[in-house]
Amino acid sequence: MMAGEPYILICAGEDSGDCIGEPLVKALVSQKFAVKGSGGLRMQAAGMQPLVDFETLPVSGFGDVLPKYFRLRQSFNALKIALESPECLGLIAVDYPGFNMKLVARAGELRKPALYVAPPQVWAWKRKRAKVLARNSYVKLAVFFDFEERVYAKAGCNVVRVQHPFAEIKNIGGCNEDRRDATSQVLLLPGSRKSQALRNLPIYLKAVQNAKNVVVVAARQDLVPVFEKFGVQVVLAPQSAKERMALYQRAEYALSAPGTSTLELALAGCPMVVCTKPDALTYCLGSLFIKTKFFALPNIILNRLVFSEHIVPPWSGEKLCSFAKGEKENVAKELFEKLAVGQMLESLALEFLCQFV
Repeated sequence: MMAGEPYILICAGEDSGDCIGEPLVKALVSQKFAVKGSGGLRMQAAGMQPLVDFETLPVSGFGDVLPKYFRLRQSFNALKIALESPECLGLIAVDYPGFNMKLVARAGELRKPALYVAPPQVWAWKRKRAKVLARNSYVKLAVFFDFEERVYAKAGCNVVRVQHPFAEIKNIGGCNEDRRDATSQVLLLPGSRKSQALRNLPIYLKAVQNAKNVVVVAARQDLVPVFEKFGVQVVLAPQSAKERMALYQRAEYALSAPGTSTLELALAGCPMVVCTKPDALTYCLGSLFIKTKFFALPNIILNRLVFSEHIVPPWSGEKLCSFAKGEKENVAKELFEKLAVGQMLESLALEFLCQFV
């Protein structure tokens, strides 16, 4: 990339954002636009030039942010400087509101166009952020679900519905709704953020102590040696969505942290229990401010309890040691129908580029 070349800045801070950002980067690069910013291996392989260390960015809850504050601040400042550069044409933000709400606001001050894909979950808490985004005439929001679209539209935001990247899984043969090939393998997905995973994994292992074939799925390579210290079999989650689906379909059942993995497991027809042990500060603040019936993504999308949920208090140790693992209703078809509504991410990115041509 030549010095002084115009570029689009993109910011994703977690593995789920890396999945969403990949088709966006591919679309930008296909039109010969340079892309710089923050993203994981998928976005980098698609052609994004990294400006910060992506591995330091995933955090879970208020208590996990504090120990990483200075490194996170350093990364944010690097992205902010890149945004303020005259060579930066505009910003694409993906989830990660701790960084992206500030970057989107700064883009508005600079009068640079911004596209915010998967903006904050204002339907769960901090609804005032919707009004903040509505006042920024330079940002367009792209959301995956109808309940998000309603809240943002009511606040007066420029919002559009887009198809979730996982909607493509059905087209590439990733869904096997009858699950006749299930084995006795039990999958543990404790989370993509190290601190979160280390709180969850001991609980998961206690819950499946009588299972014979337990496999821990690591979202990133750097988590593999961390999990292996627990003396269990560890596999790296495949980069390909189709390969991840195949892994999940072969499992008897899974224990998973909340997040995108729960949606993939549901789409694969894998029975699961969703469980998390937050840090003390997040647990206390969450109980005060979060006002949703469910926290597992498939349950939220379908607005009913399909997969059982457990929030383990930080002070309870490993007392929770048993879960119901029976076959749950298969909701893959229903979920696919909801994910496939709206504009494609690639066409959204191309539409964003039109203002610079």
